[in-house]
Amino acid sequence: MLPVRHVAPATILRSLSSRRLINNIAAGHHRLRLPSSRLPLHHPVQLRHYARFTQDVPLEHVAAESKPKPPRERFNEANRARFLCPVPTCKYATHGFTAKTSLKRHVEALHGKEREYTLGELLKKIDAIPNMRMRRQPASSSETEIDATSEPWTQLDPPQESSPLTSILEAQESNERPKTTRRRRKVVDLEPQPVADTDAAPKPSPQTVPPPEEEAPTTISTLGQLLGALDDEVPSKPRTRRKRVTDTEAPPEVEHSSQASHQLSNTSEEQPPPAAQAKKRAGRPPKSTSKPIGTPPEQTPAKRRGRQPSDKPPQPEITADCVNTMHLQDALLHTCVWGRPEDITYQKARVLKRDMMRHADPKRVNIVSEKLCDDVLEYMKPGLLERHKGCDIIDISPGAGLWSRKLNDLLQPRRHVLVEEDYKLYEPFLKPLVEREGTKVIEPAWVIWKDLFEALGQEGVLPDQRVRMYEPHETPERNDSLLVVINMMSHARRKAKAKKMGTLPGMILYQLISSVKMQGLFQKYGLVRMLIWVDDSEKSQFLPKTVQRRKAAGIQAELVTEWIHEVAGTDGEPSKTYAYRRDNHINMEGMGTVLARMKEGGYKVPEGRESALMKSYLMLEKEGQVRTAGEQSPALATKFNLVQEELDKLKVTKKKEGTWSQRDHQEYLRNRWLTTQTVKHQTALGDWLAKLDELTELKLQVEAAEKENKRGTIARKRFETLQAELEKNWEDLDQPSRLRYLVARDNLRAFKRPAAVGPVLMWDRRQLEPLKVQPEEFYPACEGALLDIQPRALESLLRAKCEEGSRMYDQLDLIIRNMFLQPSAPIGPVAEGLWVGAGEGVLGKMRSIHDPALGGTPLKGLMGELNLRTLSRAQLVEFAEKWQQWPFKPTFSELVGRLGEAEAESAEGVNAVTGAGSILD
Repeated sequence: MLPVRHVAPATILRSLSSRRLINNIAAGHHRLRLPSSRLPLHHPVQLRHYARFTQDVPLEHVAAESKPKPPRERFNEANRARFLCPVPTCKYATHGFTAKTSLKRHVEALHGKEREYTLGELLKKIDAIPNMRMRRQPASSSETEIDATSEPWTQLDPPQESSPLTSILEAQESNERPKTTRRRRKVVDLEPQPVADTDAAPKPSPQTVPPPEEEAPTTISTLGQLLGALDDEVPSKPRTRRKRVTDTEAPPEVEHSSQASHQLSNTSEEQPPPAAQAKKRAGRPPKSTSKPIGTPPEQTPAKRRGRQPSDKPPQPEITADCVNTMHLQDALLHTCVWGRPEDITYQKARVLKRDMMRHADPKRVNIVSEKLCDDVLEYMKPGLLERHKGCDIIDISPGAGLWSRKLNDLLQPRRHVLVEEDYKLYEPFLKPLVEREGTKVIEPAWVIWKDLFEALGQEGVLPDQRVRMYEPHETPERNDSLLVVINMMSHARRKAKAKKMGTLPGMILYQLISSVKMQGLFQKYGLVRMLIWVDDSEKSQFLPKTVQRRKAAGIQAELVTEWIHEVAGTDGEPSKTYAYRRDNHINMEGMGTVLARMKEGGYKVPEGRESALMKSYLMLEKEGQVRTAGEQSPALATKFNLVQEELDKLKVTKKKEGTWSQRDHQEYLRNRWLTTQTVKHQTALGDWLAKLDELTELKLQVEAAEKENKRGTIARKRFETLQAELEKNWEDLDQPSRLRYLVARDNLRAFKRPAAVGPVLMWDRRQLEPLKVQPEEFYPACEGALLDIQPRALESLLRAKCEEGSRMYDQLDLIIRNMFLQPSAPIGPVAEGLWVGAGEGVLGKMRSIHDPALGGTPLKGLMGELNLRTLSRAQLVEFAEKWQQWPFKPTFSELVGRLGEAEAESAEGVNAVTGAGSILD
């Protein structure tokens, strides 16, 4: 069989205008499928222009099109009439209005002041226009009877007659093909032979006229016959949208074979056909009905245009049992605070929302996944149940109450205080929990701390908790009899009004962490553990996962907390920006250490909650490919690793199919070049870090020889040579290479510490791996995280009182904020910039800065010295101790003034050490 060349109607002229295609058709190599005869063929001159090449070409291989559908019936509707403007020059003289009143308003507004036409005459002409009436015509007739009117602007366009081209194509059909939908086009495979008209005569019916007798077969032999028919072709009007058939109108395809059905069809206004047949789509066979003919159809309500009623079962109402059902999300939706459900009308939803918004916050997020609550509490059970069984719980913003109820079931608290500002909205959800013994609800605006603690201090709310104020020489103790639970998730970022405070949840989280050192807020009851649900974007400033993210807020959190664990969170990349990622070998080695701690502590990750990092480590461990950080070149995270693997597979596939283009090849070469450059950078970084370790060993040998009064000539000479080489190479490095080196060096130093000291980042000291959470487990859907914060007691040195009524932790806070304006600069020049003489008077006396056994380094300069973002908590406490002992330290007021000057310099973009703050920060 010859191959079929399917040419769409929109491209038929472009295809036929190719001489090569016409020659192939003439040679019999293709069979061309003509476009449908009922579709318009515009500009037939273009087709005749190429007829000279194929004047005598037989078209035996041309596949004919099926017979066009009979014209549809036109039905009587008042809105189908068009009242045209009687002014010939008006644009509404050709397409008018559907109502006579609209035409009158148009004439009065636009033509009332014209000189050629008086307004009275125009209105009389309009009043003389009778309303158009159309009667249903028999199915066999293609014309529509219209109550004629004498005015030309009230006539409808008569139906167009079939063109000569349509009759020629109809003569080629041998069998009547089934009707197809508008979106699908079928190709009929015909053998190269004359096509005869073998249409069978249709069965006689009361509504149709018997067709003529069967005619002789017709054969098309030349293209000129088709081109001649094109001369008489009348351009047809564009296809319009099919009129929607209502229940009172019957489609033209409905035919009845009995005399009773014929009588019913003649009286369709009194007895409408079934609705199932009236809604049948064009081109499909009529659906069979089980009801007898003549049975009146069931009355169905009219459907609104647009959104259709859903097939879902009716959703439950907001009742007291909603919290115990799987329809919690649907019940929240039925409050109309977050949207309108399908089974509630717009007017009713508007009233409900207006009433609810008076005492509801639409930006709040609720936990709606019962499995998430069960998995998280089962995961935390080893460290949560044994400490807080039977404690008091302060539950702030419980919302729908699913998380609060699950926590109540596990801990069996002595008292459970629900702090819900929007209690009127969530009362049906919280009612099962409120009815339990020991549960109490208070409704203050908890963001205002004064109102919250006044409500908590009322009689009978927390009778067993007392305020504990400790002196500087006393050590605060943990209070495991109290647990604070807060939900601060929001699906829209709320900016705080305070300057430089970021978002409102971030500001509240900062206040909760900072209250530990001042023994304020909940920490006045002791060191109280806090479980806080926050947005996933808020955790990075208090729980950084790389040294690039370690800012002043993260260091202050490390000073006052024993741990900050991310119990559950969104399983995404550590950072969307590649500049904030670190060596993948560090992540893998850290993951192995965390799994060992989890096994020792009895923590087990529920099935399906494994993070991507955990899956990667288990896969590499199974294959025996886990590498130790620092023993090989860093594995930098780039954008091109996965892309290159995908392009390699795509190249093989496309080359087999023959679709590999020049553009694909250029993209492939570009990614391969970028991958090669990344490997070169990794190799260069590995060499730099190896030479840095060698330089550190040589420096230690030189210092040991000096202590023993030995010369150490060989080690000193090698040290000086290597140091000069590195300094020369450092000067030749460009800015991106320097930045990559500093990031790789600082991340490795922060992770590879002696076992007695441990890693710098709290993330690398975590006891458990976060569980994977999906955004759909919250409503409205968002990326949330659960933070477990355990405060710690500050050293007595930091709680000591200083001059002017301040404490040492206040001064250390100012020092950290000042020095962290240049986080990647060496610690020595930054200390000198803080106050003159601090580099020698404070840092010179710190052992942990220079001793590698305590996390220090003996090297100096920008290339090898420690910077502030790699200082551990122990080193910061020692810095505060030496600062307190330094006799030339500034007063508290002078330190505050210096911080203001440093912030002004930082705002101008000037680095006090290098003069170009963007290079290192």
